Amino acid sequence: KTAYEILTCDWSSDVCSSDLMQFNMYHHYTVDEHLLRCIGVLAEIERGTNEEFVLANDLMKKILPEHRTLLYVAMFLHDIAKGRPEDHSTAGAKVARRLCPRFGLSAADTDTVAWLVEQHLVMSTVAQSRDLSDRKTTENFAAVVQSLERMKLLTILTTADIRAVGPGVWNGWKAQLLRTLYYETEPALTGGFSEVNRAQRVAMAQAELRGELKDWRPEAIDAYIARHYPAYWLKVDLPHRVAHARFVQSAEQSAKSLATTHAFDPTRGVTELTVLAPDHPWLLSILAGACATAGANIVDAQIFTTTDGRALDTISVSREFEQPEDEARRAQRIADTIEKALKGALRLPEDRKSTRLNSSHMSESRMPSSA
Repeated sequence: KTAYEILTCDWSSDVCSSDLMQFNMYHHYTVDEHLLRCIGVLAEIERGTNEEFVLANDLMKKILPEHRTLLYVAMFLHDIAKGRPEDHSTAGAKVARRLCPRFGLSAADTDTVAWLVEQHLVMSTVAQSRDLSDRKTTENFAAVVQSLERMKLLTILTTADIRAVGPGVWNGWKAQLLRTLYYETEPALTGGFSEVNRAQRVAMAQAELRGELKDWRPEAIDAYIARHYPAYWLKVDLPHRVAHARFVQSAEQSAKSLATTHAFDPTRGVTELTVLAPDHPWLLSILAGACATAGANIVDAQIFTTTDGRALDTISVSREFEQPEDEARRAQRIADTIEKALKGALRLPEDRKSTRLNSSHMSESRMPSSA
């Protein structure tokens, strides 16, 4: 069936209702418009013309031809039960089981569509709220998807779903998280085999950085690359890798053992504070306490240790001011608080010292073993 045939089906009142005219805090559109936009994004992925969807574009070419129809059906049905008292993923799967046979789908195909509808939030949730370098994370996710084919379908569906939520919701950070989760889980589903293995992905990431640092001497790039464990190259996107390299270079040229910088991410609505400091066991706790003391709400953190014992941590905090200059002054105040706390010039209250990150998005890679 084509997307047109799916969209022009005779929807009965027991399947499609005014429940579709729903908004929630995440969606910019009503659910019915969101579903139609999802179909449009999926068609765009199938054409493979948008470089924002590199992984999904590639996977679309690799799924079984007969699963293309199932993907379109699942895409159109994934939010069909929004607005009902029951969890919409569970209720939507029930709708799919009733409706798919009317499309002429077999029992096996109906089961696949219902599974995609029921699990359509899982990949996004895991990617954005779990430590993707933790083997338990990938084992649990592999237990949910059960097969490489299903993971391919879920990855494509998740990509289209996020992109169709609204302007600016899809970004490079989320794309990187989905890629990392996919490639980290792939060996668990294939007995250790990966279409693009870990070493290749690390080498590709390093080559990308070399291409961006053309003003660096080759030996300087080699030395910098050697300072990072594999987990860093697998989890950090190219813009941040470039920013980190130039930040570290600037700090070391100024002979600073402790340095901070800040940047804004308008797509996520956050301010990013990056810290370079000697690593020690209580560093993250001090960073979190300093942010809390400065009144900053932490929403995400990526923390890494280099092979020479330096910590390179990026803390994302909720943005407070709309005007860039106002937010820049606030970011500098937070950075100053962090530096004072790390230097011992600011004594944090005991309750601040024990402050935990206000997010499960923290991704910790302190030890080489996690690489």
